[in-house]
Amino acid sequence: GCDASVLLNDTATFTGEQGANPNVASIRGFNVVDNIKAQLEAACKQTVSCADILAVAARDSVVALGGPSWRVLLGRRDSTTASLTLANSDLPAPFFDVVNLTASFAAKGLSQTDMVALSGAHTIGQAQCQNFRDRLYNETNIDTGFATALKANCPQPTGSGDSNLAPLDTTTPTTFDNAYYRNLLSNKGLLHSDQ
Repeated sequence: GCDASVLLNDTATFTGEQGANPNVASIRGFNVVDNIKAQLEAACKQTVSCADILAVAARDSVVALGGPSWRVLLGRRDSTTASLTLANSDLPAPFFDVVNLTASFAAKGLSQTDMVALSGAHTIGQAQCQNFRDRLYNETNIDTGFATALKANCPQPTGSGDSNLAPLDTTTPTTFDNAYYRNLLSNKGLLHSDQ
């Protein structure tokens, strides 16, 4: 989606990425990007891509949540197509282990160091119960108190509370900081893939 392909709605010629398993009921805020794009188009027609809007919005969101700022180089081009199949196969799954994650990132030319750094984005955001239920009830490398607290919002039977949300960083869920990594050291990673 870094080329804004995730913003494209389904058409007669392709099924987009919004309905991909990792994205369903997870990614949102398209109306915010649409609003920004409309304002930019009114001021400066066909100059700023949606891909650049996403990059600047990501930076500005990090800053607003207490994180660092950086210079965003502009000039990205928007995708003209999207692929449900690629979104389903290329986004790392929440149940991946280190071997699967490393291979998934390596396929994109990214190292384990890149993977660890990019995983830090989980200092912000939430996950659906269906993506961490197995961790709560079946894994042993999880803090008992942490798991118990989460079970109240994520019952064991599949289909019960599947879309209930929990923050990826339960310590400081609305602050861009390194608490996500400290949580992992205490076996308080929400997703199997994080821990």
